[in-house]
Amino acid sequence: MTACYRSGSLLGVRVCAAVLLASVSSFSEEYIQDLGESSVYETTSVEKPLQASSSYAEVLPEAWEGRSLSAAEVLASLPGVQYTRQGGVGSFQTVSIRGVSAKNIVVCMDGIPLNDASGGAVDFGTIDLNQVEKIEVYKDRVPAKFGGRGIGGAINFVTKGSKPAEAVLKPEDKKSGRVLLSYGSHNTWEASTQLLSRLTDSASVSASLSARHSDNDYEFESQNGTQYDPDDDYTDTRRNAEFTEYSGLFKARVLHASGVFSTLNFNFSRSEGGNPGRDDYQTSVAGYKGEFAQATYRAELPQLLGWLWLEFSLTGKFEKAVSHSYYPLDHLGYASSDFLKYGAAGYSLIPEVLANYSGEKIEANLRLSLDMSYYSGRGSSKPWNLTRYATTSSGDVSYNILKTLSVGGEGSALFIKDDIHGGEYVSPVLTKKLKSAKDRDVSFAGRGFVRYDAPDSRYGGSLSIGRLFRAPQLMEIYGVYPGMVSNPDLLDESALRFEVGGYYMIPKSQTVIRATYFQTSVKNAICWINSGNFLKPLNVGKSHIRGLEAELESKPKKWFTAILRATFQKTEDKSEEHYYNGKMLPYEPARSYYAEAKFDLPYHFDFIWTSEYRTKIFEDRTNRVEQPAVDLHHLSLGYNPFNKTRLVFALRNITDEKYRNVYTPFPTPGREYKLTLTQGF
Repeated sequence: MTACYRSGSLLGVRVCAAVLLASVSSFSEEYIQDLGESSVYETTSVEKPLQASSSYAEVLPEAWEGRSLSAAEVLASLPGVQYTRQGGVGSFQTVSIRGVSAKNIVVCMDGIPLNDASGGAVDFGTIDLNQVEKIEVYKDRVPAKFGGRGIGGAINFVTKGSKPAEAVLKPEDKKSGRVLLSYGSHNTWEASTQLLSRLTDSASVSASLSARHSDNDYEFESQNGTQYDPDDDYTDTRRNAEFTEYSGLFKARVLHASGVFSTLNFNFSRSEGGNPGRDDYQTSVAGYKGEFAQATYRAELPQLLGWLWLEFSLTGKFEKAVSHSYYPLDHLGYASSDFLKYGAAGYSLIPEVLANYSGEKIEANLRLSLDMSYYSGRGSSKPWNLTRYATTSSGDVSYNILKTLSVGGEGSALFIKDDIHGGEYVSPVLTKKLKSAKDRDVSFAGRGFVRYDAPDSRYGGSLSIGRLFRAPQLMEIYGVYPGMVSNPDLLDESALRFEVGGYYMIPKSQTVIRATYFQTSVKNAICWINSGNFLKPLNVGKSHIRGLEAELESKPKKWFTAILRATFQKTEDKSEEHYYNGKMLPYEPARSYYAEAKFDLPYHFDFIWTSEYRTKIFEDRTNRVEQPAVDLHHLSLGYNPFNKTRLVFALRNITDEKYRNVYTPFPTPGREYKLTLTQGF
C-alpha cells in the first residue's frame, strides 16, 4: 500500500501516514464591524472597514481570485495559522490554528461541519474556492451556532449566493452573472460560472458550476531512496498525480407573505485522481474517487414579541470515498498483484433550531441539534455498518455592563450514542468482530470572557478562558480497515485555553495594530501510533502551547496597502514518554512571518507582492525528521480593461525554491504561473 493513501473526504479525504503519525473569546464577534456588501459577480474589489478583533477574521475573494492559491494557503496568510501541503493542486492540505492540530479544528460549509467519522483533518485541497463567497475564521473558539465542540477554533466557508438578491443586484437589474477561466503550469485549468436571478421582489435563485484539473507533472529532486546520500539524487517528474474536480451549488430564497424567510441550498462535488506515493516510490495505478452532496432547508421566522428570533433547518448529507491500489507494490507484473479497493459511504440527517434574543444590554444565542449518521463499507473490505446519534446543545450570552465593557460566557454539551450493526477490524494477532458500542459519557465545554471596546473607539481589548473538548470519532473508536486497530477506550481530548488581546486603530491612515497572547494545554490528545504495518489511535498524554501573534494593516495612501503579520510560538509535547517529552509538536514552526504590499497603479492596473517565511518544522514526534526553514516570494499583476472584466497573472515561488526538499517524502512544485480571466455580465 502506498505511504500516503487517499480515502476521500469521508475518512480524512486522504488518510496520510504523515498525518496519522502527527501529534496532536473573548472573541469580539458581537463587535464585528459591518464589512459592507460586495457582489460576488463583480470583478472590482470593495473598500471595507478595518476589522478590530484579533481572534476573528473574514477573508473575501479578492484575497485569492486569480492568485493561484489553495484554501489552506489563503488561510495561512493570517497570523497564528500554519499549513501543510503534500503535493500540487488537489493534494492533501491542512491548517492548524495557534498551535492546535488540524483535526481539532471544526471546518464548516455554510455552517454545517465537514469533519467526518475518521477523526482526521479536513482536506482543504479539495475545497474549490470558486464556490466560496467568503471565509470566516474563529481562532479562539467554536461558536455556539456551529455546535461549540472543538479545541482549535472554527473555519466556515460561506458559499456564493448566500446574500439576499438585494445585496448583490442593483434595483434596475433582474440578474447578474460571472464567468472565470484560468490556465497555468502543469496543464492546470479552472472554469467557473455563476448566475443570480431575482424572480420577483420576494424570490431569487442563484446557481454555480465549476471544474478544475491539473496533471501535476512537475519536476522535483528525487532522493532515489537514499536520503543521506546526495550523490545518487536525480531530477524526476511526478507521475500518477492528476486531479480533477467538478462542483456546483444551487440556492433559492423566498420571503413568504407571513414574514417567514425560506432558503433552499444544494451543493455537490465529485473529485478523482491518482495517488503518486512517495518521491522515491511512485505508484502506477493507485487512485481515489470522492463524492459529496448536501441539501439544506432553512426557515427564518420574524421576530416574535419584538425580541426573539428563531431559525429552523434540516440538512441531509451524503459522502462517498473509495481508494484503490495494487498490494503491496502497486505495480502490475509483480508476483503479488492483489487489487485492493477500500472506502466508505456515509449518510447524515441534521435537524436543528437556533434562537436569538437581543435586548438593550443582553444578547443570547441557543442552538439545539441532532446529528444522525450512518456509515457503511465500500470496496473489498469486510462488510460493516456504524450508526451514530449525536445530540448537541450550545449557547452563548453577552451582557453589557457599560457602553464599552461587556462580559459573557458560552457552553456546550454533547451526548453520543453509537450502534454497531456488524463488521470487523484487523488486529496484529486476530480478526475481531464488532458486536456492541461502548456507552459514551456526556461531554461539556465552557468559556467566559470580558471585553472592552466601543463602536467608535480607537482601541479595545479582550480576555477569555475556557475548557474545550473533542469527542473521538467513529473510525478512531471502531476502525474497520485492514491495518487499522480500533480503540473503544479512547477518552475525549480536552484543553484549557487562555487568550488576551487588543487592538489600536489610526483612522486617518486607515491603520490597525492587533496583538494576541495565547496559551493552550491539551490533555488526552489522540494520536495515531504506527507499529509495524498497523495503526492505532491512542490518548498519548499532554501538550502545552503558548505564543504571540501580531499584525499591522495599513492604507496610508489611496493607492497603497501594506500588511505585516508575525507569529511566535512554543509548542511542547508533554507526554510522559521520554522519547517525546519536551519535543516540538509536528508541523509547528517556532516563528512565521507574512508580508504583503498592494499597489493600485494607473491605467487600471494593480500589483501585489507577498513574502512568507517560517522556521524549521518536524514531521514526527521525536523531532528526527526535519524540514528546514522556507522563504517564499510571490507576485500577481491585475488589469481591469473594462468595468466587469479582469485579467490576473500570478507567479508563485518566484525563486523556484524546492521548499519541500529531501526531508519530506511528498514533493511539491517549484515555480508556477497562472493566467485568469474574469468576466461579469
